[in-house]
Amino acid sequence: MKKALALILALVMCLGILSGCGDGQDKAGNDDSDYSYHWKLATTETSDYYMTVLAQEFLDKVSERTGGKVTGEVFASGQLGGLVDALEGLEMGTVDIVMDGFSSLGEVNPIFDAWGMPYLYDSQEHRYNFWDNYFDECADLVASEANIRMVTVIDGLNRNLCCTKPVNSLADLKGMKIRVPTITTYMKVWESFGAAPVPMALSEVYTSIANNVVQGQENDIMLTMAMNFYEVAPYAIMTEHVPYEGSLFFNEETFQSFPEELQQIILEVGREITAKSRTVVAEEEAKTLAEMEDMGVTIIRPDLTEFRAATKHMYDENTAITPVIDLINKAR
Repeated sequence: MKKALALILALVMCLGILSGCGDGQDKAGNDDSDYSYHWKLATTETSDYYMTVLAQEFLDKVSERTGGKVTGEVFASGQLGGLVDALEGLEMGTVDIVMDGFSSLGEVNPIFDAWGMPYLYDSQEHRYNFWDNYFDECADLVASEANIRMVTVIDGLNRNLCCTKPVNSLADLKGMKIRVPTITTYMKVWESFGAAPVPMALSEVYTSIANNVVQGQENDIMLTMAMNFYEVAPYAIMTEHVPYEGSLFFNEETFQSFPEELQQIILEVGREITAKSRTVVAEEEAKTLAEMEDMGVTIIRPDLTEFRAATKHMYDENTAITPVIDLINKAR
């Protein structure tokens, strides 16, 4: 009898231990009040880049609103590896959040190629109308295709050309060597323009322009200014060809495992970061344009009609992005 009683008590204790194993981090999302996380956020951007600063603000706000149940730290400048490494870490659980531009992820999943396409939006109003009205649908679409949950949109500037000579039309670009990142859609844009795109590490660009290895590079004007490229390529050609936007990305399965309370806090803070990024970008754009003029940079705004027409074929050739493009068209 005593042996039977002892066996029963031991069984009860084991069940109690097993039922309490998930109390520290609720991976099943069943208990909205009892959870604890420390997130690692990976980005290849520098710690002082405005998107990185906003990523840190996101972590701080989530921590505050969860009463410290969630904490986190940003690992900038590729401390946790390049983008592919970070995304692999996201899948394996060694990285909790990745911050990068949408178009950069196109090399990992074709759905993200949509944001590397030229002249994606008709205007800034169109862009904001899309995100304000179709964010949830777009986030669900990306999650189903790539198993990645985006929780905010960090606004960015359009990409423009910085080069060593004036460019007023497509004819002026013919055969010009332009440095581009190793992103397939970016390469195709410049091929469509008639230029000769050259993939190259950002660290090599200044010297390559100075030595006439390439005659220009394309980036947003803030980054171009930060890298001092206008010193060797004093012409800013406002081609406005690709909108650069970023986000904070979670693994979808991990995100869905969070307690409902935490999911709502994440999305709430994400909306606030979206709104703030628009103000930050508008202010920084005005400031950078003023600095460019003070430096003596020649700003050229060509008629973009022929630029748009030259790249229109890219939409017909990429059916993988059609679901995203359909949503963007609905916002027109």
